[in-house]
Amino acid sequence: MLTGSEDRTVKMWDLKPLRSIFDHPERAAAAVSSNGPLKLRSLYTFQAHDKDINSICVAPNDNIFATGSQDKTAKVWDVATGKPLGTLQGHRRGVWNVSFSPVDRVIATTSSDRTAKLWSLSDFSCLKTLEGHTNSVLRVEFMTRGTQLMTTGSDGLIKLWNINNAECVLTLDKHENKIWTIAKQSSEKFIATGGADSVIHIWKDTTNEEIERLHKEDARLLEQQQALDNFLMSKDYRNAIMLTLSLDQPHRLLGIFKEALSAAEHRHSVSSSNGSIVDNDNDIDNDNIATKRAIIGSHAIDDVVGSLAPEQLGRLLGYVRNWNTNGKFAHIAQAVLYCILTRYTTQTILDLPSAKDLISAIQPYSERHFSRLDGLLTDSFIVDYTLHAMDSIYPGGMETLTIGSDESDD
Repeated sequence: MLTGSEDRTVKMWDLKPLRSIFDHPERAAAAVSSNGPLKLRSLYTFQAHDKDINSICVAPNDNIFATGSQDKTAKVWDVATGKPLGTLQGHRRGVWNVSFSPVDRVIATTSSDRTAKLWSLSDFSCLKTLEGHTNSVLRVEFMTRGTQLMTTGSDGLIKLWNINNAECVLTLDKHENKIWTIAKQSSEKFIATGGADSVIHIWKDTTNEEIERLHKEDARLLEQQQALDNFLMSKDYRNAIMLTLSLDQPHRLLGIFKEALSAAEHRHSVSSSNGSIVDNDNDIDNDNIATKRAIIGSHAIDDVVGSLAPEQLGRLLGYVRNWNTNGKFAHIAQAVLYCILTRYTTQTILDLPSAKDLISAIQPYSERHFSRLDGLLTDSFIVDYTLHAMDSIYPGGMETLTIGSDESDD
């Protein structure tokens, strides 16, 4: 048995005297009562560090062991002789814990400098540094056949790390004070942690259940994506918009609105070029009337936007807020916003939980877009004035100017 102490020494103890007690436990009480506590003899004793020894750990092969100390170092020793094999230097404060990998020639250390480090046992160099705790890292254990590390700290957090990329993949926050110890089953199905809050928590590994849940979620999302594509193909805008909102896909919804507005604009321009749109409503077919009067390109889409539940309406206004910050999508955002304002009462919008924040975010960008369009309209007056001025100089228009130029050249 190996022990380390505040007296900076390491001792190897001979446990052979205990065999008689282990072989005949019924005699143990009588032996202790008659002879007093059993005293053990140390096989070797040596000073290992310059300050207190906080941790000692024996490698899985029982050939080497490591110690961690307040002197900011961890050291590796030979079990049989107690001779030093290497020193791990790199922590800026005391080392709290050391642990050997069960599969690789790697050792992990934790320190008061808020980091955990991985070291090579071949050349005792630092391989990786894990940073994420906000206070001293007190305990470390290798998990998942040596591919992950679990650390605990004075911040009351438990963190799980992937060793290959030094990334923290899970943080557990249940303790209210320092977590001094971790104990795990050999199967790692259950893990126990104990802290200075006088509480022991038992944790269950739910990785397989989580993977299964994610697979089911992916399958469900795939089905919904296929259903969304089918709704769009059949122009079932109600179900398409509802499904897009439930899937929280603002970009896909933006595409639906953009396509509807573009199609409406195209139909309107074609009808205008054919002279089918006149002041007399009798000369306009019903489809063009619907397209012309729809706010977002289609009455079906307007009706869907105008009949959303409060939660869906709040989500759509959140999308409008984001779209409105981009000049490329501002016209779509304004069309959707106009449809909402004409279909819902002021009180309905104000009753939304995030109404105040949404309005304060939408208003300044809307004013900026209005100012920009107003400037463009003012600039267009200059073009009209220029054309009228040219007409006054050349009453016949550009054709007269062209013919006059040709004659002068002759």
